[in-house]
Amino acid sequence: MKRWRIIGGGLLLAAIALFFGARILGHAAPKNSLETKTRTAVLEQAERQKSQDAAQEPVGTPEPAVYESPVDFASLQEMNPDIYAWLYIPETDISYPILQSGDGDDEFYLNHDSTGKSSRDGSIFTQGVYNAKDFNDPVTLVYGHHMRSGAMFGNLQEIYSAQGGLKAHQAIVVYLPDRELRYQVFAAVSHDMRHILYYNDFSDPDVFQVFLERTLSVRSINASVDDETEVTAADQLLILSTCLRGDSKQRFLVLAKKTGDSSVP
Repeated sequence: MKRWRIIGGGLLLAAIALFFGARILGHAAPKNSLETKTRTAVLEQAERQKSQDAAQEPVGTPEPAVYESPVDFASLQEMNPDIYAWLYIPETDISYPILQSGDGDDEFYLNHDSTGKSSRDGSIFTQGVYNAKDFNDPVTLVYGHHMRSGAMFGNLQEIYSAQGGLKAHQAIVVYLPDRELRYQVFAAVSHDMRHILYYNDFSDPDVFQVFLERTLSVRSINASVDDETEVTAADQLLILSTCLRGDSKQRFLVLAKKTGDSSVP
């Protein structure tokens, strides 16, 4: 643990304010202030969205608004051009940039942080050989380590395996520079170590349907499935993937279907 030498009461107060400011956001103080500002902007935008959803529809036809992302992608991409999206699960501490290596090394962010520095935490990332950056593939697979500290996807299994957890955290938001995408979680299950996108051609509706049926039939102490949500091969899915706690030969998946795209009227 780092030891800090604080000189003067003013610096002490500043350090305390910084610490509790980070805790309010649900994170230990992140490594760079740019991510702190981005997390704050995402939370503020989410609160505004809640207020808008709760308000009555205005009278008349309003002018279409130009989308303004709460994420400062210009600054983030100046820091690292591999940052191309932001993942946010409301009411949890999961709020991170999504990266994809630009040099063809799809495993790079297994052990590098969002600035490109070596890190055992790694980053939240996708693989360019399987997924484009527009989230228009039939299935987009997003990886993150299951860290004991709770960082990255460290709390994913805890959140969705808890009783009522799936219903309580059914919304996922992905921010892009020009739009935001909304997803509805319909399952959280264990899965074997086979690479989902390598072994399944999701452009084939029959393959897609078989995958859905097989995955949704999983029943275990870690599994949670919303049987009321209809999912078909016509849907676009987001799958979050991390290690299964207690079994190194299994993965833990959170599956969600796209329900909204701010670029579509």
